[in-house]
Amino acid sequence: MKYPKLTVFLGLVVLLVAWVLISGMEGDRPRAVLNPVSATPAAGAVLVIGGTRATGLEVVRLLRARGDDVVVLVRPSSDAGEVEALGARIVRGDALNPGDLAAALKADPAGGQFRAIVSTLGGRSLDGPRPDFEGNRNAVDAARLAGVRRFVLVTVIGAGESRDAAPAIARYVLRNVIPEKSKAEDYLKTSGLDYTIIRPGGLLDKEPQGRAYLTEDTRAMSWIRRSDLAALTVQALDDPRAIGKVYHAFDPDRTRFWSIPAN
Repeated sequence: MKYPKLTVFLGLVVLLVAWVLISGMEGDRPRAVLNPVSATPAAGAVLVIGGTRATGLEVVRLLRARGDDVVVLVRPSSDAGEVEALGARIVRGDALNPGDLAAALKADPAGGQFRAIVSTLGGRSLDGPRPDFEGNRNAVDAARLAGVRRFVLVTVIGAGESRDAAPAIARYVLRNVIPEKSKAEDYLKTSGLDYTIIRPGGLLDKEPQGRAYLTEDTRAMSWIRRSDLAALTVQALDDPRAIGKVYHAFDPDRTRFWSIPAN
């Protein structure tokens, strides 16, 4: 018996929706390693790459709120208005150009040393080299040349050994992104820098709630608010226990599909 194409399509849609509704972490919650806390900024500026939007902009906002000196690498075509309104300094350049990153790390007018780089770099276009790897590789190389030891990289759940932690639909949608972010992680791990890698799951544009935390359980998967992710990133930046670690950002209230719209 032959089924109409529409019936088959609707059946697949129903199966997909059912899978999404029942997906999520089962069993015990992963153990918290680092929670967001207030901290006094250390001496030296922080270079934020990917800081004009999304998670990167939230990181800039938090760093500036506590008094950090922040420099943001901004592409020539990007709007830097929100970053400048926060009091961060901008340097025009593209992470795909190694020379621009070298110039950014010389942007301190006082001649001081940058103390860290935070990269939330990612690309929307599938044409040409993706900044997920190429840009982050250039940033790592520039950090080594400039003597900047601390590097915090935000990637995605599904990268590296966490492939099976990401839902199948996410792995499909991000099939061009996850391999590039995995390469960026591997490059940073072998760089000799004092690195921290933070992997979030699905990202939500909502007000911070403060219940998310970092875990070393690479099976952990949840959605997370960008603002909470930014708080965890800033926390890891200043915590020596985070050096050499790979974390998953986990929100215990956002482990299932129906928890996404909750306040």
